[in-house]
Amino acid sequence: MHAFTRIGRRLKAKQPGDTIDHSAHVALFVLRCSGALRLSDLAARMELDASTASRHVRSLEQLGLIRRSPDPDDGRAFRVELTEQGMQEWEDSARRRMELLSAAMEGWSEEDVQTFERLMTRFADSVAPLTDAPAQAAWAEKGWAAVAPRPSPADPAERRTDTDSAAEGDPAGRVNTDKNLESTR
Repeated sequence: MHAFTRIGRRLKAKQPGDTIDHSAHVALFVLRCSGALRLSDLAARMELDASTASRHVRSLEQLGLIRRSPDPDDGRAFRVELTEQGMQEWEDSARRRMELLSAAMEGWSEEDVQTFERLMTRFADSVAPLTDAPAQAAWAEKGWAAVAPRPSPADPAERRTDTDSAAEGDPAGRVNTDKNLESTR
């Protein structure tokens, strides 16, 4: 339990380059997974009351990360959706967290990474039915990696593949390639 708490606290903390806090990141993630939503639906999917979700929406709207649009099904209501800036903010934040996790596993063998993924998925699948999560929170079951951007070095010369490592005589070396990241999707 202590290990999960430590990991969760660190992943929720602002990372270098973050401009929004964790709760705002969650709202962006829900909208990224679900598309435009009514405020009440966003609140339900975030498992928050409507007034708290409304404060998040106002804050994110002021930052230009989400926008309101009329609900086509009900002229009295509105929906919220990501702006291009909001999508970019979410992708940048997700990339930083993916890079953090990749760095934490630097030096792990491919077998270790696959075993860790298998066991964590198995554990999550075992916990999920025991925790009375509302049906509308099912977006979280996808895992953020399902929609996370792939990190890629800015310099194309830094991009390596498993084949490159093997050719250099280091087949066991762990490199952060699209193939390795694919296992997180």
